[in-house]
Amino acid sequence: MSTREGETLKEVIKMVRHGIKDKVAIIGCDMTKYGERWDKSQYDLLFEAFQSAIKDAGIKKDEVDASWIGIFYYFTGLSGAMVEDILKLDGKPATRVENYCASGMDAFRNACFAVASGAYDVVLACGVEKQY
Repeated sequence: MSTREGETLKEVIKMVRHGIKDKVAIIGCDMTKYGERWDKSQYDLLFEAFQSAIKDAGIKKDEVDASWIGIFYYFTGLSGAMVEDILKLDGKPATRVENYCASGMDAFRNACFAVASGAYDVVLACGVEKQY
């Protein structure tokens, strides 16, 4: 287990035991309109929510260091790399998370731990589903 600069192993163990509530902040969020959106693809919905969330956070897309996307359905073809391309994150790390109905929450959890660990400063956690 590695530690961040200036952090002792004892401090890391304390974080693991006591959680990350003081290490992570949600700076922006949004969602698309819920309903029958026949005119939008899953890619459109993801892009729409992303644009609104970074606006809410008051940041530019270039400030996002990495992203996690939660999606369940295997037939969607939406991988982490596809998300990075859709959102134009210019080669930043992108990970697809799948955990049945908890996929979006699992993406959020993984993104939080990435920030708490010091691996990244600003990350995106999102989930998208399109019922056809």
